[in-house]
Amino acid sequence: MSERRKRLLLNLAVVALTLLVLLLFRTLFPGFVERFVQAAMSIILPFSIALFLSYLLAPLFRLLERKIKQRNRLLNTAIVFGGVGVLLFFFFRYAGSLIYNQAVAFIENDWPRVVAAIDAFLGENTFIRRVYEYIQGLVTWETIGDIEIDFLALFQSLTLIVITIVLVPVFLFFILNDRKRIYEAIVVVFPKRARKHVIELSGRANRVIEEYFNGRFLTMFVMAIVFTIVFFIFGFRERSFLFGFMLGFFDIVPYVGPFIAMLLPVLYSLTDETLLFGDFAPLAIAVTVVVGQIIQNNVAQPLIMGKETKLHPLLVLSAFVFFGYLFGVVGIILAIPITGMIRETVRYLKELHEDKIQLDEEEKARIQATYGHTSPKDDKGKED
Repeated sequence: MSERRKRLLLNLAVVALTLLVLLLFRTLFPGFVERFVQAAMSIILPFSIALFLSYLLAPLFRLLERKIKQRNRLLNTAIVFGGVGVLLFFFFRYAGSLIYNQAVAFIENDWPRVVAAIDAFLGENTFIRRVYEYIQGLVTWETIGDIEIDFLALFQSLTLIVITIVLVPVFLFFILNDRKRIYEAIVVVFPKRARKHVIELSGRANRVIEEYFNGRFLTMFVMAIVFTIVFFIFGFRERSFLFGFMLGFFDIVPYVGPFIAMLLPVLYSLTDETLLFGDFAPLAIAVTVVVGQIIQNNVAQPLIMGKETKLHPLLVLSAFVFFGYLFGVVGIILAIPITGMIRETVRYLKELHEDKIQLDEEEKARIQATYGHTSPKDDKGKED
């Protein structure tokens, strides 16, 4: 038996033994696997959030290291932590409190008028009203009251939230301060012959993630400011801060998020006749959001983000559905960087085997004859 086949059989035996041990543990300790997953999530979730924040703060580190020539990572970490803390304080002290007060005022004062406007609109459309009443009948206080509350699961969820809040700053500090050593510790685990590929692929993945999250954060900030000004022009007055913030915040989910955030200003416009365009204000708001999305996706994003994160809208929506089904809201947020990383991996493999996977001229000609505007008979006639 060859050495390669022996290694393959040994690896299969190790995998089979591992699965057998897990099955034995699950049989002897029924809740072990579930508790293990929950314990892992209590570490993975705060680490993932800290890793995400580290990518947002990476430009500040480069500014300190390359422009200001400050090489002490511990000092840089302290400077970044202090600067971010000051910014967050002023944001929550002024902008955050303003947005919160506007949200409370909208729920207490404006939402009843929105509901009344919807009822008046439904009263003029019999079919839509029947659909609305049917959906409303499915979700009532009685059906909600019948839902059993699992207090243990609720306690575990609250505990996970508290642990996440405590661990995120700790993980973020160590990721920022020891990023190079963490990266080296991960790379050294791989075999010597594979490290070159691991370093190259991780470098590409790092570039995709950093460009995407920094670009997305910047576009969210720009969208919030622009639409706050737009809503002021429409006449929303102090509500402009709330609606503009929502448009910017929901932009974290491209294509879909802004249209979800658009619902509240559209519904509010049904209750205020003083807005710009009067009765046509809801349509004008929808058109404005659509135009803003077109400008952002075709002008702003190509300038802010790199080409590595530029994906076809159909691929983006497919990634939303797939990763959202797997990981929920987190999967939707991470769908584009994960897809970008997969594409960069495929590109790298293509570069390694360019001569094996590239189509030759004869293959291209046959594809053109089969799927192009000409047929094989036409090509044969041309050859004759």
